[in-house]
Amino acid sequence: MVVNIYDTANELERQMRETQEYKDLVVAFDKLKEDQATFDLFKKFQKSQMNAQQKQVAGKELSEDEIKEVQDLAKQVSTKQSVIDLMEVERRVDSMMQELNKVITKPIQEVYKDILPQQ
Repeated sequence: MVVNIYDTANELERQMRETQEYKDLVVAFDKLKEDQATFDLFKKFQKSQMNAQQKQVAGKELSEDEIKEVQDLAKQVSTKQSVIDLMEVERRVDSMMQELNKVITKPIQEVYKDILPQQ
């Protein structure tokens, strides 16, 4: 029997789109986009955060101004209800993804069970 794991992955992708978590994410993101000013602020924050992370991954120090910009933008977006709602939904999606990852990686964890700490 030949197993095509990619067929399974594609089916998982289809099923994920049917989950309440995914549907809630789409609704929350659409609600965020309804307020253009908040959506622009959110995009600016995401871009600033991504740039800071890339710089850190490259081993570069963030300047005081860069740190302040990320912090200021984070403070601003954290006051917007549509962003708060989106972040809550994102936490639920992330939780689902972590659970799925545990299931998917179980065979690999079993291989290394003798050296990995028990969870």
